[in-house]
Amino acid sequence: MDTPGDLSSANDRLLRLGRLILKELREILRDRRTIVTLVLMPLLMYPLLSVAFKQFFVSQLNAVKTTRYRLALDDDTRGHYFRELFRGVGMPVIDAGDDQAAAEYHGKSPLVEMGLQRNLADQLLNYDLHVALKVTAPAEIHADPQRNLALKVELLYREDWGASREAAVYVEKYLAMANEKFLEARLKVLRVSQPAAAIQVVRQPVEGEHSGESGAVSITAIIPFILILMTVTGAVYPAIDLTAGERERGTLEVLVAAPIPRMGVLLAKYVAVLTVALLTATANLLTMTVTVVVGGFGKMLFGETGMSAGGIAAVFALLLLFAAFFSAVLLAVTSTARSFKEAQAYLIPLMLVSLAPGILSLMPDVELSGLLLVTPLANIVLLGRDLLKMEASPFATLIVVASTLLYAGAAIGIAARVFGAESVLYSSQSGWSDLFRRPRVPQTTPTVTAATFCLACMLPAYILLFSLMSTWATDLMQQQIAGVLMTVAVFGGIPALACQMRGVRIAPAFRMPPRPLGVFLSAMILGGTFWVFSYEAVQIMQYLRGASFDDQSLEALREFSGKLKQLPLPLTLCTMALVPAVFEESFFRGYLFPALHTKTTTATTIVVSAIAFGLFHAINPSPLAPERVVSTTLVGLLLGWVRWRTGSTLPGILLHAVNNALVFVPVYFEQQLADLGIGTMHAQHLPVNWIVGGSVCVAIGVVGMIWATHQPPNRTKVASSGA
Repeated sequence: MDTPGDLSSANDRLLRLGRLILKELREILRDRRTIVTLVLMPLLMYPLLSVAFKQFFVSQLNAVKTTRYRLALDDDTRGHYFRELFRGVGMPVIDAGDDQAAAEYHGKSPLVEMGLQRNLADQLLNYDLHVALKVTAPAEIHADPQRNLALKVELLYREDWGASREAAVYVEKYLAMANEKFLEARLKVLRVSQPAAAIQVVRQPVEGEHSGESGAVSITAIIPFILILMTVTGAVYPAIDLTAGERERGTLEVLVAAPIPRMGVLLAKYVAVLTVALLTATANLLTMTVTVVVGGFGKMLFGETGMSAGGIAAVFALLLLFAAFFSAVLLAVTSTARSFKEAQAYLIPLMLVSLAPGILSLMPDVELSGLLLVTPLANIVLLGRDLLKMEASPFATLIVVASTLLYAGAAIGIAARVFGAESVLYSSQSGWSDLFRRPRVPQTTPTVTAATFCLACMLPAYILLFSLMSTWATDLMQQQIAGVLMTVAVFGGIPALACQMRGVRIAPAFRMPPRPLGVFLSAMILGGTFWVFSYEAVQIMQYLRGASFDDQSLEALREFSGKLKQLPLPLTLCTMALVPAVFEESFFRGYLFPALHTKTTTATTIVVSAIAFGLFHAINPSPLAPERVVSTTLVGLLLGWVRWRTGSTLPGILLHAVNNALVFVPVYFEQQLADLGIGTMHAQHLPVNWIVGGSVCVAIGVVGMIWATHQPPNRTKVASSGA
């Protein structure tokens, strides 16, 4: 329990830190260049962009890029009918592929190339056609236009393609002319009953998977891209001035000599840079919103709903997240510079590297999936685009936010290491090699910075390898082999490399716990019965969310179960239960857990490591991803508690392996479980006696674990128990 003296000391530290933050903010905000970047740039830029948008982008979206339209029908007789019909009203029409006729045409009206295609909608979606005609009634028509009294025609076109829209208007105009000419001829014969229009046309837009992205550039993605660029611009000057600028002026040494830790100095500078970046983001977002609303671009950019307040708020939250990440990156880079000019030279390649993924995200038909989910800047731009259009998926949002937070934490850790080096405080040259220099003295535990950096590397590596595995592995055996290799590389290789580079000893984390018989027996009991709570948690989450497996997902699950039964059970248990347990526990409880425990309390360490464990199991997209996060996080809490009680990862590995095995063993004994009233292919609650029995067994396992570890060698800090 905290004493009054401890609370007073903590308050004093916070007050000193607050005064230091206010000092940094006053210094940077009273600079004229900061105010110009913060206020005047948005006021000047967005009105100019609105003028450019009206003159260039709108004309690009609506302009016809060619004087030749490609039109098709799905029947030769109908093609002949409409060819003669259009020629009768003066439309310049030729057969598709007739290059000679096209070369000889010198008229001002667009030339129509008419051909025959079977899959009209697919051709439109692939941009092979501008427009298509589909006769819906009658089923059979005569090739001679004079022999048909009335037709019903669908005019197929792309709503999201300017040239297709113009082609639809162009063809519709000539169909109206044909109607008028046809009626004039028919009305001369008074005994003929004739509809109001001989050819009744209905315009039918064809929407594809990526409808809404038009032209050569995703216009909607430009808005968040510009906002992010302006946010970066606002943070560049403060980051340089508060680090390299102070070193050049000789004031940094005086600041460090003050009675405050170096991390406090860095935190104050980080808060100042982040504040300026957020003020710049706010000014840009407000000015952009006013420009879009006043200019009337809302529906043009974001659809019929226009720009929504919820979308703007979500984009601002993303800007805050990105500003937190990029401010740390800027501080890490500028802290290594000895002068203002040197810092500017460092930032040029950084800005170029940052622009590349953002420009990639502006390309049409780019989805927020795969590796783009964890690509810095590109994921923020694409998620901002989807949020403005109210089309962002919860899964993509979760991955983008989690990955950016990891990158921000890793960047802050790197900035702390660079800023804390002695060479930064004086005139000596520091370099990035200092970050990777192996300590002379072996380390007993990894640092929080190293653990965060590992997570930041593991997340994109996991997604990349999973995508490659999905492409390479065609059958279940190959998928299991690829899964084992991916698990070893991500959860074993990256942490092992980090331990090697930082001189962290791995063996202590795998030492035998005291009273191993009781510990391992309790771990087996917990691993074999805790699944009852995980299973019921999934059922409760499904009920609260109203989610369930659809017929397609259930069919895929049955197919997977059928393939799994063809493999030997020991092979399945080895590849899908034992290997993941060994390497996942080696990282989450053998590497991440002690790193967190050196800086935080036991409860915080257990919770944070469990959440990270749960989120990693939700990377694969699934309709039940939230349920999987909850169930795996519960297991992670139990594994973290066991790690703390025993001081070793070995009991957790056993518990984890048994828990994993019970996920796949029921597939091999589906009929026996069905006889007991337990279904494996559809969601249902467990019988009450199963829940009661499982709860009793879990309680026995917990009591047994407490009894077996009631006198641990050092339970106050895992730091002394090894990595």
